[in-house]
Amino acid sequence: MIRSKKFQGLSDQQIMDRYLDDPKGEALYFLNIEIEQRGLEERAAIDARQQQKKSRHSFLYYLFYVFLFAMFLGRFGKDLL
Repeated sequence: MIRSKKFQGLSDQQIMDRYLDDPKGEALYFLNIEIEQRGLEERAAIDARQQQKKSRHSFLYYLFYVFLFAMFLGRFGKDLL
């Protein structure tokens, strides 16, 4: 199994941070190898689940769409009823 020298020099926390940044391709492959070699599989699974639970949008994102919906109802509300 080939390990990346780039990832071997990183600390466990840095490996986990990079893993949670949703890497693609070669980076994901070598991060998975490094996590396996260091025995961080359980920690990676727990951190990934916690990251998924966080909302991806802020309060302003939802407020903007409520505003757009109110504008839509104001413009077309009489036609719908």
